[in-house]
Amino acid sequence: MFTLIINWLRLSTSIWGRALVGSIGGAFVALSYPAFNFWPGIFIGYFLILVSIRLLGFFKAFIVGTLAGFAFFGILLKWLTTYLGPIPWFAGSLISALIFGLAAAIAAVVWRYIATLNLRGAQPFVIAFALGAIFTAREYVAGVFPYGGLPWARGGLSLVDTYLAKWVYFVDVAGLTWLIVFITALFTIRFAKHQPHGIGLYKRSRMLIPTGIAALLFFGTPAVITLDASGTAGTMKVAAVQGNANAGLFAVNPAGSILDKHLVVSKDLVASGRGEGLDLMVWPENSSDLDPNTMVEPGMKISQFVTEELKAPLLFGTKTFRGEDFYNEVDLWLPETGLADYYHKIRPVPFGEYVPDRPFFMALAPDLISLIGWDMSSGTRDGIFEIPVGTKVGSLICFEVAFDYLSHDLVKQGAQAIMIQTNSSDFGRSEQGVQQAAISRMRAIETGRTVVAVSTVGVSGIYAADGSVITELESFKPGAMVEEIALRNEITPAVMFGGFVEPIAFAISLILFPISVIGLVFRRLKARRS
Repeated sequence: MFTLIINWLRLSTSIWGRALVGSIGGAFVALSYPAFNFWPGIFIGYFLILVSIRLLGFFKAFIVGTLAGFAFFGILLKWLTTYLGPIPWFAGSLISALIFGLAAAIAAVVWRYIATLNLRGAQPFVIAFALGAIFTAREYVAGVFPYGGLPWARGGLSLVDTYLAKWVYFVDVAGLTWLIVFITALFTIRFAKHQPHGIGLYKRSRMLIPTGIAALLFFGTPAVITLDASGTAGTMKVAAVQGNANAGLFAVNPAGSILDKHLVVSKDLVASGRGEGLDLMVWPENSSDLDPNTMVEPGMKISQFVTEELKAPLLFGTKTFRGEDFYNEVDLWLPETGLADYYHKIRPVPFGEYVPDRPFFMALAPDLISLIGWDMSSGTRDGIFEIPVGTKVGSLICFEVAFDYLSHDLVKQGAQAIMIQTNSSDFGRSEQGVQQAAISRMRAIETGRTVVAVSTVGVSGIYAADGSVITELESFKPGAMVEEIALRNEITPAVMFGGFVEPIAFAISLILFPISVIGLVFRRLKARRS
């Protein structure tokens, strides 16, 4: 029976059988991510997906890949149902699945073409390299389309809880995705290559040596590397406050109650003595539900607390109008001074903080779209805040943590630590908060910076530059973290070069696909003439 299954996987071109295998693979990939935490699933899943598209043409591979992609994203993004119900979940999963299906179709065509070339022993590595590029390019496309993209389900993020996450320091999250598919593809190609009976154990073993060496380098290299997380630029004492406030976009709260909840926890912290000698206190996104820049009472409350009790800078989130534009904003307030600097979210969430093509979508789903009354504008200011003690910290607001270039820019502009301020209230106890915390940890490794991630309800945590967890708060409980965090100035290889990985993968895919199509057409014409 086992031999029959193996041979079927190797040789069958049944589209529905392949679709089933691919969908199971997509489910395994989804289960590898944080909250589900079966990290080997990323390798098992991609193995099954690659097996399912092997030998297929473009359109069959597109169908199989789309079904695999829907199984993948349907499971991984199910937290979207807690936000606005099943419609955003279905739409987001379907669009992501179609992009995945397109990548699978391109991969199948390129694989078939390279397999016809006489590349001898290099052939498996060329195919694996190309497949890695194509599925990395898939993440690039998903990160920009549509409406700025959803770069959430990237392959490299699945390994955040493993020592393999150290690769991100060198090659960025995109590079780790490429390596995952590359290694998996090598084993898939070796599995699919039929060996005649009687070839002998010695010859079979020799054939596995190149793949074994590649696997040894992938799994062994990070095992012998230690990432430096020390404070090479000093330290600073930071407090991060989780008010346990339902600050959801559509939550109904008494005016000022969210601000008050964060003030209560903060004042308790100061009264306990744990806040003595603080260099910075950080509150999450939307922690002041009343705008202290335009309203007297919240401005007085914050000023009084910062000046008379905290006696240290406070970094917090609010929403405000500046001119005719409405912004998701982070403010830095100083004792005696008040507002000293502010940052506007550069990447507001489509269909959460603004509605693109509003008339079109209003006609499709008026009840949902009408809930978003004001469209937030994209910010143009940098996210760097200079703290009076001489430290520079960078700020990212919620969804922005998913975009590589934003954290890279902060580090290049001098950020010595990164504050990620988020509001996860809309997603309840779903996997969203856990997945976002995992992205924050990857950002710590990638940038070589301590990351302070604070949410209204959790997951809130402080993560060292090597990705290790310094401390985390229990979700849906008010609390505060106080730590002396490491400051660093070094620029990691990922920050220096990581931004080129996805565009290069996309360019390679863009070149390989038409070459493969033309090459296969010419081979078919040549075969007919013969």
